Amino acid sequence: KAENQAPEAPAETMDDYKEELEASFKQVREGDVLTGTVIGVDEDEITVDLQSYTEGIIKKEDFTNDPGVVLKEVIQNGDEITATVVKTDDGQGHVLLSRKEANDQMAWEKLEQCFRDRTPIHVKIDGIVKGGAVAYVEGIRAFIPASKLSTTYVEDLEDWLGKELDVQVITCEKEGKRLVLSARELAYAKEMEERQKKIAACEVGA
Repeated sequence: KAENQAPEAPAETMDDYKEELEASFKQVREGDVLTGTVIGVDEDEITVDLQSYTEGIIKKEDFTNDPGVVLKEVIQNGDEITATVVKTDDGQGHVLLSRKEANDQMAWEKLEQCFRDRTPIHVKIDGIVKGGAVAYVEGIRAFIPASKLSTTYVEDLEDWLGKELDVQVITCEKEGKRLVLSARELAYAKEMEERQKKIAACEVGA
């Protein structure tokens, strides 16, 4: 009779695996690229909400190559940020992230476009080295030769520290990490424009 037969097992549904499924998505591995929302910024690190994972931490040195950057000036709560997993647990239950790798990739692509289009870039001189100056563009260290700082001879490089100027990318080599800028061409064009304005303003007999 039917009463001697074993009862049929209930049909399995996705709900039966809900917890296991969610757990599998929460597994984070080194090298993974995650996107989250900034929920905290201080002098040394950024805290990111990774939603279904946990909170992520991006230390200042893992955010950019620019040592002079002020995190609170470039990142605010609510910003969306994409970064690479460096460590799945920093010892306090947080995922340690690095934005430099992901940022560098996007930065070089942008700089290569600026090089092709001769797009002007506004920079600040952050350091003086032998033969020129150093500035940071999108977190990438760039060199400006002394001969490319101005249309005239630069006598004392130290006078340029902290100055802001418009430049163009004249060398962009991602593989060799060589980024060279020049302000000379833009400065010359500006001088010529101002000269033409003065000539145009002159009247006969003035």
